[in-house]
Amino acid sequence: AGASSLAAELHLIEDKVSTIALADIGKLVPGTEEELERWLKAGGVLIRFAGPRLEQGGDELLPVALRRGGRQLGGSLSWSTPQPLAPFESTSLFRGLSVPDDVKVNRQVLADPTMSTDAQIWARLADGTPLVTASSRGEGWIVLFHVTANSDWSNLPLSGLFVEMLRRAVN
Repeated sequence: AGASSLAAELHLIEDKVSTIALADIGKLVPGTEEELERWLKAGGVLIRFAGPRLEQGGDELLPVALRRGGRQLGGSLSWSTPQPLAPFESTSLFRGLSVPDDVKVNRQVLADPTMSTDAQIWARLADGTPLVTASSRGEGWIVLFHVTANSDWSNLPLSGLFVEMLRRAVN
């Protein structure tokens, strides 16, 4: 993040917004990370999306530790076909939402299973891997969609389901 990006993020915090979304920010610069941490503890909701930068490593403002590299069709840790979403569990923030059959994931960042965490898994792929994870920070929440915010890694962002998932995360 550059100086203008840092200024914009700090301006949003000063304006007391309730939710900030970050698309494919790998590592936040230290000043921004501390400001966001204070904002989260006071009740903010930080929604993050994966992408090539986050795939190479993240920062402390993630609900789970991530494996470097991620998973994609034809790559290491790959699938032979795009993965559908699993039905939402009763403990999920998204419980009750219908999962369309045509929503598929081609690539994702993976949670590191060797790192212990008390993060919640709000959505999974059919193979059981986390698709949306979340953890509380003080009065606030960090939510990570393990796919991009656009259709590069999945067609989820093109679906009505995505809109409903974001509504629930923001509320």
